[in-house]
Amino acid sequence: MLTVRIVSLIESQWERIADRAISAVANDPAVPNYNALTDEELRSRAKDLLSNLGHWLARRDEKALAERYEKLGKLRREEGMPLHEVIYKLQLLKRTVLSHARDEHLEMTAFQLYQEQAFLTALDEFFDRIIFHVAKGFSETRMKASEPLAAAA
Repeated sequence: MLTVRIVSLIESQWERIADRAISAVANDPAVPNYNALTDEELRSRAKDLLSNLGHWLARRDEKALAERYEKLGKLRREEGMPLHEVIYKLQLLKRTVLSHARDEHLEMTAFQLYQEQAFLTALDEFFDRIIFHVAKGFSETRMKASEPLAAAA
C-alpha cells in the first residue's frame, strides 16, 4: 500500500525532513523567536513527531496527542513564544513533510494518486489536531498566568 510506503519513507528520512524544516525556520523572518531554540531541540521535536508518524496516524489516540501537544503549548507559552509563531512553525513543518513526500513519488498510477491524496488528507487533519492542542495548552497556561493578576486587582 502506498500510504504505508509514504509513512515509512517519512519515518526513515525524518532527519532530512527535520533539517529542511530547521533551515526554513532559521531563514524565515515570520518566526524570529524560534532562533532562541537550539537546532537540537527543534530536531528532537521533529524526531518525536516524524519517526512515530505511522503510530500517531494509525492509533488516533486523541488523549495521548492532547497530553503531548498541550504540554508543548504550555512550554512555548512559558518560554514567551508568541502563539502565531508556534502555529506557523507547525504549519511550516507540515509543508516540509508534504513537500518531501511529493518529491519522493513522481510516477504513480491513478490508484496510487488516490491513496496519496487520502494520506495527505489524513496528515493534514493530524497537523490540525496538533495545532489545536498546542493552542489549547498555550491558552490554558495564559489564563492561569493571568488569574493572579485579576485577583490582585
